[in-house]
This record gives sequence, structure tokens and C-alpha cells, in this order.
Amino acid sequence: MYTKFRPILYFFKSFFALSVGAGTVLVASGGLLFWGLNLSLPPIKNFNAKVRTPSVTIQAIDGTVIANYGDLYDEFLNVSDLPPHVVNALLAVEDKRFYAHNGIDIVGLGRAIIQNLKANRVVQGGSTLTQQLAKNMLMSNGFYSVNDRSIRRKLQELILAIKLESRFSKNEILTIYLNRVYFGAATYGIDAASRRYFNKSGKELTLFEAAILAGLLRAPSRFSPTANPKRSVARAKLVLASMESSGFIDASWRGEIDEWEKSFVNVVPSTEKGSKYFADWVFESIPSIIGPIDQDLTVVTTLHPDMQHQAEEVCAKYYKDFAGEYKFSQVALIAMTPQGAVLAMVGGLDYGKSQFNRATSAHRQPGSAFKTFVYLAALEAGIDKDEKFEDSAFEQGTWKPGNYKWREQGEISMTEAYVHSVNSVCVRVAKKVGIRNVIKTARRLGITSPLNADLTLALGSSDLTFIELVRAYAPFFNNGYICWAHGISEIRDKNGEILYQRSKEMDVCVIDEQSLESMRSMMRAVVARGTGRAANVDPHVMGKTGSNSNRDAWFLGGIEASEEGQSENGSGGDGRQGGNDGGARGNDIGSGGNYGRNIRNESDDGEIGEMSSQAIAKKKGIVLGVWVGNDSLGKMATISVGGRIPTRIAGSLLTTYLKSKNPEQTPDEAKVGAQGAGNARSAVSSVNQLLNFKIKTSPNNGKSTSAVNELNSKVTGGPYALSSEANGWAKGSVNAWGSNDANDWGNDEASVLAGDEQDSASFEEVEQPGAAGKLFDESQAIWIS
Repeated sequence: MYTKFRPILYFFKSFFALSVGAGTVLVASGGLLFWGLNLSLPPIKNFNAKVRTPSVTIQAIDGTVIANYGDLYDEFLNVSDLPPHVVNALLAVEDKRFYAHNGIDIVGLGRAIIQNLKANRVVQGGSTLTQQLAKNMLMSNGFYSVNDRSIRRKLQELILAIKLESRFSKNEILTIYLNRVYFGAATYGIDAASRRYFNKSGKELTLFEAAILAGLLRAPSRFSPTANPKRSVARAKLVLASMESSGFIDASWRGEIDEWEKSFVNVVPSTEKGSKYFADWVFESIPSIIGPIDQDLTVVTTLHPDMQHQAEEVCAKYYKDFAGEYKFSQVALIAMTPQGAVLAMVGGLDYGKSQFNRATSAHRQPGSAFKTFVYLAALEAGIDKDEKFEDSAFEQGTWKPGNYKWREQGEISMTEAYVHSVNSVCVRVAKKVGIRNVIKTARRLGITSPLNADLTLALGSSDLTFIELVRAYAPFFNNGYICWAHGISEIRDKNGEILYQRSKEMDVCVIDEQSLESMRSMMRAVVARGTGRAANVDPHVMGKTGSNSNRDAWFLGGIEASEEGQSENGSGGDGRQGGNDGGARGNDIGSGGNYGRNIRNESDDGEIGEMSSQAIAKKKGIVLGVWVGNDSLGKMATISVGGRIPTRIAGSLLTTYLKSKNPEQTPDEAKVGAQGAGNARSAVSSVNQLLNFKIKTSPNNGKSTSAVNELNSKVTGGPYALSSEANGWAKGSVNAWGSNDANDWGNDEASVLAGDEQDSASFEEVEQPGAAGKLFDESQAIWIS
């Protein structure tokens, strides 16, 4: 019988031996694997120290904070420092059994698997907070990328979670987690998130605020309180419901949620605005200026908040009104000074939906906007702007560029071809000049992208970035000098020490005077009677339109800067002969108006003077570029040329610009001297325009001293005192109606004592020779309309 079953017994014996052997091998292999994976893990002895990256604060020109990067706050909060509901909100949605497991929650993992199988998709995770912390450590130490889903990463995560549980207490693990976890908007840690979203310490978080923060951990960008407040609130309600079901809170929160929600909408600031495109561009350029970011920084930029707001508003308006008709989905805009300081940048219509900056990163064909470089090359080659060229269709091989809505006339001047954007003439001009010379001209003005060395380049066939195209137009607006677009004025460390300060651009002239004047007259004609008519909001506006087979539509233009202001109704010699006979040409502060700001002709009958807003713009100048199109490069409507929406957007923004004070103007620059202005109305009119006041004078008001005191009580950033015939503004405070003895403006050669106090040691004295007459009475005083 034994012999009969010997084969069977032998089989089981062999199977058992093999099983034991295999098991031994597997155990040994598993041990070696565990040892190897554990050996390569980072040490955890200093793991409770908070990891902090340097913070970078980006400011606008007026000090307004437009963006923050890195970790702004570095206060390390223990669990014991926080209200209990902060921790409970976290546990309710991330790890209900945190205090019951040893780093790996078998029960929670099994429950998650069952729920995922029932739903036939992943609806529940099984990772514990300890595992999430381990994952955070592996990622922050560069062991794995965010998207790594390998088995090796998961195994090391499990091993590290077990080690963390053996090394730290539960409260220590929670403390480490809450100080390291990412809460979106470049904030790491509970305190940073609390200050970022609610402007308070993490120690002061309410129940609802704690639910908001716990809710966004699942997907910080999706549930961001700033980018998606409604979605964030909805998520917070789920967190509160989970806290209730877990026994952390009772149902009383349901009666208060409506009030919490209302207060939340009023508290949370919206930061996902268009200025973030500009801020990202600036942030990315910092290392090229000062090297790696290894300390906290404050970056002062050139961005002008008012102009940025106007740019965003006008782009949004034209998108809303015309996107359907013209079939475009995006708009980009750049406004900068002729010296390259970017005042406003719109990189797209919604930063929250797309952070891709179309103003700096997109490569597009400029179409007819490139013709400016062709015609400049022709002028520099000695071709007169009135020289005539054949306007019939041009053919070269299979290439036959069309002329948009142009009826052939036989021959037209180079100016007319530019004004009406006649393609065939531009190609003939490029052929005559030589495409290599066109390329040299474009390079000299600042085009750096690769350019096609064939005649198609004349019609803008090479891809360029928007910002390089705008900067290449700048020399036409700054008397021919090279310009490089920039957004940073100054970089400081946390102690206020200046690490970088932008110096004046090198005065490198890239366009000769004669060619520049001819080109300007052609660009002005485009706006006055050509394809850019929609931007014809002022006699000084000039520019060029462009399109690319209805895929891109452009306007590049602006208002040129001038060395000195010019009076609209007369001229004075050196700024001291203004007043009634014609205006002022001033060269410095306090002499005829700061930076050549003009005072219009005044008559003796008491008409109110008015400053030329055009002259303000002409002095400083502005360069403006607008693009509309589609991200997909899909075609717009056939009528979507540059003369349509881009030029209208430019015209709208330029109109606002002309009505406002100069965007680059600082408070000090707003001090307008009245020297040479023979009566009060001359001085008042200039201040009206510069400071957006509506100040009137009575007909018998004879001296600028009568206007000063009221202005001092109104000017923000001052007060300032204005003398009638000398020395401009003196900073200080003067009584509004001259009732104080300290403000004796009336006597010849009197000193104006500008100050709040009677103590003469604290006053600034401004000499007033020849200020004849008694101080005005109230019946002759100025008033605000």
C-alpha cells in the first residue's frame, strides 16, 4: 500500500520542499528589497524642520502688491497652537482613523477598494496623512516627480510612513504635515494659507475658514478661494458635513452657513487678474538679473495699476461685444513708454483659466505690421516716401499675394501703399531694397526671432513674439533710439538693501532723422485716413495695422515722445514768457510747468485756461500693441483684419490715456511750477489736467496766489504750495483761505511760509518777488465744481 501511494507522497513532499524553498527565497528577496529601498530613503531626524522657499513680492509702480511667489510667512505652528476645528476639519476629509492606525490604514484601504470597485472608478483614496507626509518628503527631496506612479515610489512611501510613525508622535506628525502641505497660491503650511486667504494667523481661523482650507487640499487650483470662490464654498460645505458625520461638530453649522458664505465673499480677495501675466513675466526674469533666488525679495516694477485696469476692461468689453461676430477667443495687449517701461500687459482674457502669456510667449506672424520695417529700409536706402510703384498683382513662381479690398490704380506712392496696406507694392519695394537689408533693419530695431530670407517676409511671414514686435516699434516714438522692454525698476532684499536698480537706457540711435520723420508721417497717415482710422483719437496718434490670413489681427502704434512740450495756442521762449500771450515751454520742474506741460492761451477777460492733454501724452509718449486671434490658430471671420477690433481697442485705451494724467508721473513730477503764468487761471488750468481737478477762478482773480491755498487742501500726496512767479511748488501745508498770519501771500518780496506749525524752524521758505496785491477775499476765491 505504501508502495502504491509512493508517487503521490513523493509529489506532496517535493511540493512542500519547493514551497518552503520558494517561500524562503521570496522572504529573503523581500528582505533584500526592503533593505535596499530603506537604505536609499532620506534621513528623517530633521524632518520636523519646516522647509521654506524664499518669498518674492512683486509691486506695481505705486507700491501696490500684484503678486507673491514662494513662502511669504514662516511661522511654525504646533497643533496645540491651533483651534481644534482646524485639525478636525483636516481629519474629517483626509484621515478619519488617523489616531487608530500605525501609518497604514488597512481598514480604510479596504473600504476605499470596495467603493472604487462599486463605482468602477477611483472615488476614494486609501492613503493616510502619514503616507501623504511621506510622499511630500520624497517629492520635496527630488526622489520622484509629482506624476510618478511607480510601484517603487509607493513601496518607499509605505516604508517611510512606518518609520515616521515610529519616530514621531501623532501630534508631531500632524504638526509637520500642517506646516508643509501645499494650500495653493504659492503657499505652504497652515499659517501661510491663513494669512494668504484670510489675512490672519492660523491661530485665529474660524470653523468655516478651516473647512475652506481643508477642502482645497484635494485640488488646490480647482478649489482655490481666490480663483473659484463658489466651488470653494461648495467644497467647504462637504467638509462640514463630513465633520458632522464624524462627530466633530453638531448640526448647528447648517443654520449659520448662509451668513458665513456672505462674509466669505466679501473677505477673500481676487488675485487671479490680468496683472498676473505681467507678474509671471517679471518673476521669470529675476534670475537673469541677479542670479538664483536664494533670499526674500521685493521687486518694484513699472506696471501702472490704473492703466492695467483700463487695459483689462477695454479688452474684456470688446471681447464681449464682438467675439461672436469676428470669431476670436483671445486678446493680448502691451502698453509701454517709448523707453521700454511696460505700463500694462494683458496676456489673455482669463488668467484663472489659462496662464499662458500671449503677450510674451506666443509666436505669431505679424502680417502687414512687418511692413513698417520694409518701408524704413527703403527710406534709408534713399527711396522717397512719395516715389511711385506699380500696384498690380505681384507674381513670383506660384506665389501671388493678394491685395485686400484694393482696386488697382496703376501706380501709387509708397506712402499710399503703406496707408492702405497694398501687398503688391510692399513686395516690390522689398525686392528693390533687398530682403537682406530689410532683415538688417528689423534686427537693428530689436527683432531677434529667426526671419525668412525671402520676399514673403515683406508681408510678415516669420513668427515673432508680440513683445519683440512692440519694442521694435518703440524707436518711432522716442526719436529713433533702441528700446528693450522691461518690467523691473528695482529689486531689494528683506532689509531694504537695493540689489538691482535699472539705469538709463544707452542712447543708441537706430534710425536717422530724415527717415524717422518720413516714417512718422506715413504712420500718422495710416491712422488719419488709412487702415488705422479707428485709432484716430488725437492728431499725434500714429501706427500700423496687420493681419495674417484672418488668423491674427494687429495694431502697433501710439504717440511719440518729444524733447519739449509745444503750446497749442502760442509759444513762449524759455518757459518764463507764458501766461496770457501763449503758453509755456518749460525745461525743468518749477519753470513753465514740469516736463513741458503746456498752458493754453489765456485772455484778459477771465476765460478759464485749459492744459493740453495731448501735450502731456506727446511729452512722455506711449507705445501700444494689440492682438486678437485664437489659440488654436483657427481662422477668425474674414473681416477680422487689424483695422477692426485691435485698432478699436487701441483707440479706446488711448482716449482714456489722453484724458488722464501721465501714467509714468510720480507725485513729485506732478508739482507744476507757475513761473511765467501771468494769472491764476494759467496755473490752475495746468493743475486741473495733471491732478484731475475741476477748479475755476472768478473773473477778477489776478494772481496765482489766489489758487494756491485751495489746491493745497485738495492735492493728495502733498500738500504743496504754489508760488506765482518763482520756484514752483514748496512742500508743506497752507491754510485753505489764507486766514493764518503764517500764510502771508500778499506783499511784495514776501516769503511763503509753508507748514502746518507756527514754529518757523519747521517751515520751508519760498521767495515771491513781485507778488503784488492783498491776499484775495472769499468772494473772489476759487471753488470746486
